[in-house]
Amino acid sequence: MGSKVLAILILALSIGGISRSQDSNTSSFSVSVNLVKIPISVFDDAGNLVTSMQKENFRIWEDQTAQEIRSFGVDTNPVSVVLLVDTSGSEKAELKKIREAADGFIGALSSGDRVSLITFDDEVYQLLDWTEDFKKARKTLGKIHPGLRTALYDAMYVAAAEQLKGIDGRKAIILLTDCLNNQSRADFSDASLTIVQSQASLYVVSKTVMAREQAATDRHVVMLTDIYRRLFGSDEDYVDEFFKRKEEEMTDLAERTGGRCFFPTQYDQIKDVYEEVAKELKSKYYLTYVSNQKLLPNSYHRISVEYLAPASKIIYRKGYYYQPSLVLHPFRSR
Repeated sequence: MGSKVLAILILALSIGGISRSQDSNTSSFSVSVNLVKIPISVFDDAGNLVTSMQKENFRIWEDQTAQEIRSFGVDTNPVSVVLLVDTSGSEKAELKKIREAADGFIGALSSGDRVSLITFDDEVYQLLDWTEDFKKARKTLGKIHPGLRTALYDAMYVAAAEQLKGIDGRKAIILLTDCLNNQSRADFSDASLTIVQSQASLYVVSKTVMAREQAATDRHVVMLTDIYRRLFGSDEDYVDEFFKRKEEEMTDLAERTGGRCFFPTQYDQIKDVYEEVAKELKSKYYLTYVSNQKLLPNSYHRISVEYLAPASKIIYRKGYYYQPSLVLHPFRSR
């Protein structure tokens, strides 16, 4: 893990245009309706999900223009989930716990849900295409193997632009990663853009707490940090700041999509986090409205939601692209 940090430091709403026709005695006409669906989660002061919310407690704006809430409730529709797993630098014991966590998540899915599995290290591997056969999905977890370097941004791109291409309805990406990247041909801006365009909720299970601890004791990282301090005359903890920026970057992206970022402190906690994500997906609320804004292809529209009742935090999709033009990259998953 420390060598990965060293290398990096050295290199230092489901949206749709719905066409409707209406017949009359004399003529017919077509109306284009842009129905926007926003996943939303509200948390109390203790960090628990609020599960008794009312439509009247919400206000919503698109591009700073008030919108009329058309429907509100718990979304019980099936969900398509991409399990995106970073296996780079993982030891045998760690991989076992990762498999157990993913197995528990799959077991928490409901009939009608479907799952796919993508892993990444030096390359991106589609181990399992979409399936509702959870027994098959669990068996595929046995194919997870460790690698060395990390193609994180390539994997994010593949999950959003390829695996979720053409997938309608509820969708989510569950990303397990240490947030390090040293092998991708895509960059973070392109990877994050495709995730936002996919309309999937991104949940990040970040291993940065554990990675930071390992890096802090790696002799090469310690030596490099000492060189930086001598060169720049600062007592700043460069490793800590590096991971802090990565955590903030991923947290911001996840919350922009209506998802969240988690920071387990040990591998044994990953299973609990996966179970919490599965529970949240099952109790996810949604708001819908019909946009009254001018919509152009590939235009981005910002969304603001206000919750009028007491709460500590509200997470929702912060915007959407209307008829997005996906960024294309000359690489494919294997």
